[in-house]
Amino acid sequence: MHRWWKVGGLILLALLLVLIDRVCYQVTVPVTLEVRHQTLTVDVDGSGLKVGAIAAPRVLLLSNGSPVVHEYQIDGTDSTNNFTLNQSYFEQLASTLYYRFQAWMRDFGGTSVWRDVQIVQSQRVIRTIAQPTSTMSVPLPSAASFDVHLQLQRPETPRTIDVTMADHTTIHITLDRNDRYIRITRSPQNLMGGADIEVARAFFPQNPWPFAAMVVSFLARTCLWALAILVLVLLGDALSASLWHGVIGSWLTRLRRRKPELEGADVVLEDQKPGLIRRGWCGMTAAIHPVALLFLVASLIFVLWIALVEYHGEPHIYDASAYLFAAKTYAHGQLSAPLPPVPNLFPGPFVLQFDGKWFAQYPPGTALTLVPGIWLGVPWAVEPICGTLALLGCGLVLGRLYGRTVATLAIVLGTLSPFYSYLSASYLSHTIALLYLVWGWWALLRFMQGRRSRWNLYLAVVCFGLGALTRDLVGILWIFLVVIGCIVINQSRIRHNWRAWRRWITPALIVLGLACCFGAISVCYNLYLTHNALTSPRTLFYAPDRWGFGMGIGFYGQHTLAAGLINLDELLTSLATDLYGWPFYFTLAFIPLPFITGRARLVDWILLFCLITMAGAYIGYFYHGIYLGPRYLFETLPFLLGLTVRGILTLGSLGMKTGAMVSSYLGRLRQQPPASISVLWSLATVLLIVCLVACNLLYYLPRQAVVYRDYTGLPSGYKVDLNAIYHPKLHQAVVVTDDLYLYYLVLFPLNDPDLHSDVIYAMANDPTQYAQLRGAFPGRSIYQLNIDDNGSVHYTNVSPP
Repeated sequence: MHRWWKVGGLILLALLLVLIDRVCYQVTVPVTLEVRHQTLTVDVDGSGLKVGAIAAPRVLLLSNGSPVVHEYQIDGTDSTNNFTLNQSYFEQLASTLYYRFQAWMRDFGGTSVWRDVQIVQSQRVIRTIAQPTSTMSVPLPSAASFDVHLQLQRPETPRTIDVTMADHTTIHITLDRNDRYIRITRSPQNLMGGADIEVARAFFPQNPWPFAAMVVSFLARTCLWALAILVLVLLGDALSASLWHGVIGSWLTRLRRRKPELEGADVVLEDQKPGLIRRGWCGMTAAIHPVALLFLVASLIFVLWIALVEYHGEPHIYDASAYLFAAKTYAHGQLSAPLPPVPNLFPGPFVLQFDGKWFAQYPPGTALTLVPGIWLGVPWAVEPICGTLALLGCGLVLGRLYGRTVATLAIVLGTLSPFYSYLSASYLSHTIALLYLVWGWWALLRFMQGRRSRWNLYLAVVCFGLGALTRDLVGILWIFLVVIGCIVINQSRIRHNWRAWRRWITPALIVLGLACCFGAISVCYNLYLTHNALTSPRTLFYAPDRWGFGMGIGFYGQHTLAAGLINLDELLTSLATDLYGWPFYFTLAFIPLPFITGRARLVDWILLFCLITMAGAYIGYFYHGIYLGPRYLFETLPFLLGLTVRGILTLGSLGMKTGAMVSSYLGRLRQQPPASISVLWSLATVLLIVCLVACNLLYYLPRQAVVYRDYTGLPSGYKVDLNAIYHPKLHQAVVVTDDLYLYYLVLFPLNDPDLHSDVIYAMANDPTQYAQLRGAFPGRSIYQLNIDDNGSVHYTNVSPP
């Protein structure tokens, strides 16, 4: 009876989720066009924009855009930030079964579509169009005054409404959620010619409900797919049990099988073998199966290949260029470099020129970690090694929280993750921050779970401090959540040892002192570079770059709750695409399974809370930061891996039980003794995971190799021969360009902070600037870098004869 109550509860949950999703689809962005005696006012999202005097409106044109252009496509490319989406590729792919399945799963046809068009004249609806076609012209009434009401469903890619007037001019009303604007332009047509003129502009969005509905819909659909997976596996295992019963069942009963560790248990790993290396190896293999270590080695080789071959060992984003610049500076034994001669010709992305100093805007943790790679001449190898160690740390932490099976599968999943692989090959701070944070977590768990050596506690503080020096606010939030979680998990041990609090006074003071040391390092770093202990270089570089809501925040001019929800929706969309390379909703669908089946433990709830808090915190930041996947969520990787594996194991356990029940029932029907079969795994679960991994290995990862081949960070249509740039046949030269993007993303990272390298790169485009460079660098020739449409690179000597 209890089992049937659970089945009924899951059915009710599915119905509730479907209802929630349907309700979310009804929450749209309303748009109203008010025509009053040849004047036009546009109301969008609560913002009234006055267009002013117009000729008589004649036609309303609605366009839903190309069906294959979306913010984030099934191969991880995007049309928002990196502009890597290849429209022609998807137009060819759109007819394939795999693309059509993903398009149906994500409901591509239901995003950014106009609906419920109403033309109202004298408070009377004279025409209604519930579902306009993809490109539809709607004749407008000839009356002096009327209104047009329409709804934008699930806004994603930019959408434009065109209103053509009697004088052949056109008003364009564009809504762009990613770039945060409503823009109205007027363009003359046919007879008049000329360029478009902007007549009104406003921040978008202000109303949070349509975008909250999109996030809720994403979560509801993820849970629905979790239920679908559950039903699929249960039916599959029931069918396999019925087919196999009596055929090979008697043979299987003769096999003695060890009961697998499906659920895991809190464990305390004690060193038992003499010798430091042997103790470490035994402790590691007790927590992680050696197969996972082989995956780690293979993953390290793959990530090193990405860094060296696909990325050419160079950074390709503003942040990464700044980190490498700082690392080169630190490698010379300096916190900042002296200002270059002719400073205005050497602008650096996120690099400041202040009070005679030249330095990056970021905390020092990432650059300090890169310094050994600079010294050894292999800076590109540092982060792949850090990523491998971070994954190993994730496994060891999950081994202490759950057990060996969870730890092993989590590492295997991590090594197969395109998100992990391609971000760990970059120069960004996320991999290094995760390395420090996860090993601090491991040391803290080790201390709390019985290894009470104070050195574990001190190691945890040092690692957490380095993590905070790498990703300051993110690191502090992460540390707070994990420390609270460790206290909750180990509260019984803490209560048991509370009476001996006096012997912990000295360690507590040491911990406080270590924490203060890291705080002092941050304060002194600020004081030296900005001359203000409380002003970070990042704030000095761009004060609006901060968390919060209101005016004057970020490069959009303001930040709202609605805009923050857009960030969250984009991050979740990118995560579901890029994390494992699986079809969209399958990626996160395993996470809800322990919770909706009533098998979640305290540790599961803590990891889920950490995941939700870390992801939700980015609602308060003005930018989504998506580059090489949702990089702001990289620090949540331990939570994602742990919860995914827990979902897989829960699914496998339920599938095995279903198969055993069916087998027992069939045995009773045939009046046979129940078969004591101990199955190692759920066949349906294994087949499902194999299919999902195959999607990654056969499509997603090979596609990533194509997308990031000779990667520059420039838009996909920008071709450039990187070999000619990275290996120029020039000596004692200054290479100049007037292309700021090319300079920031490709050329500036090639400079040393002291500007003593064989080839120096500068921003210049006129004879006066060339003369300044010749005066600053006597004896060097000046070459103008030119790039043809096909990507060919030419160096033109602009030095005087």
